[in-house]
Amino acid sequence: MALLIGGTLAYLFVPFPWWVLVVVALAGVEIFEVQLWLRLRRVAPRSGHEALVGQAGVLTEAGRVRIAGTSYPARVVDGRPGERVIVEEVDGMTLVVRREGGAS
Repeated sequence: MALLIGGTLAYLFVPFPWWVLVVVALAGVEIFEVQLWLRLRRVAPRSGHEALVGQAGVLTEAGRVRIAGTSYPARVVDGRPGERVIVEEVDGMTLVVRREGGAS
């Protein structure tokens, strides 16, 4: 959009050798914007409990895990209270966790 509007204005109001430079600069901006848009389009948005998969936390007590200052209910596959665990999956509102560095 910047190329279309800015290029038209540069062509109409800026003398010959300079409007070409303005159009080239605006084309560079457009190329950058398209590359950024394509890159961001490939990234899947992650929010909610799905974002917790792969996060590390500490098993606080039987059935609870603390991640980033928040305690979540958890089903422990491998680990004991006080150990660092990794969230493997989310089952409803319960996190399935395994001891960090444990076998998958």
